[in-house]
Amino acid sequence: MRRVDIQENILRNLYINQHLTTYQIAEKLGFCQGTIWKRLHEYKIKPRLSYVPVGFTEEQLKKWYVSQKLSTWEIEKKFGYPRGTIYRKLKEFGLNTRNIASSHIRFSRQDFSGDILEKAYLVGFRIGDLNITKCGPQSETIVTKCGSTKKGQIRLFRDLFSHYGHILQGKLTKEGKINIQVNLNLTFSFLLAKNPNSYQWVFNNKDTFFSFLAGFSDAEGSFFISEDKAVFALGNYNKILLAKIRKKLFELGIETPELSIYHSKGLRSSNGYINNGDYFTLHCSRKKYLLRILEEFKQYLKHPDKLKTMEKSLQNIIDRNKKYGDLRMA
Repeated sequence: MRRVDIQENILRNLYINQHLTTYQIAEKLGFCQGTIWKRLHEYKIKPRLSYVPVGFTEEQLKKWYVSQKLSTWEIEKKFGYPRGTIYRKLKEFGLNTRNIASSHIRFSRQDFSGDILEKAYLVGFRIGDLNITKCGPQSETIVTKCGSTKKGQIRLFRDLFSHYGHILQGKLTKEGKINIQVNLNLTFSFLLAKNPNSYQWVFNNKDTFFSFLAGFSDAEGSFFISEDKAVFALGNYNKILLAKIRKKLFELGIETPELSIYHSKGLRSSNGYINNGDYFTLHCSRKKYLLRILEEFKQYLKHPDKLKTMEKSLQNIIDRNKKYGDLRMA
């Protein structure tokens, strides 16, 4: 391998006369920092002693490292103080150093509110439309992603998470899709769980159930008018979950038809993808039951587009009642 040539006089001038750090010299000359240290040793250039007085105060270091969350690398690059010196002063000043996971957190994050209804909604929305991952066992970041061609869906994502973390939004793709992401702290670990037993609690209470169902519907549901009748439909590959939702609705006095298959396994859907399994739908169009769903959803549904179609469905029921009689008999 060809030896990297750095002239001794240049290195002496930069390190001794100009007092640049090895990091700054490496960046200036286009070499790695390890190469600079190696040449200093070969040329018998003594490294600067770690006890040389520094030009920053405890308050300044606290501002950089604690308030602005700059890493020791970033402080060295920005202000010229060696990382070893920075680390030593952190210890001297009694400032806790960050672990590897937290040191990579650039933007502030807020803890989850703890609101049980908000939690139920997010669990439902997560099942339908969110990709949730954790970077590793020691990571302190819950990566939450969504991609959609619908502006309303992107707006909803922002509304749900912008006050909890920094939003990253990609450019519009050729397919008209926008990818959006937020990095959340560990108080959102409940979103990682995929086992149905982890969200069994949402079915134990009417309020948590409808908040959960609203979140799931904002991701996978729809309201529309078919043959002059308002319809609510909820689709998913998980037949067991849809059957459980249908059973809970029945317990609450809301009857719906049996689940139906919308797309069969192996068929190519309208978006060009081949279905890996049967896609089931739960639907409700009988107006007295649909009205109950609409009334419950009013306080929980958040998707801007679905709020509009929900209002249209409500108006459809009102119009049908005027035309055909009292909804309780429908």
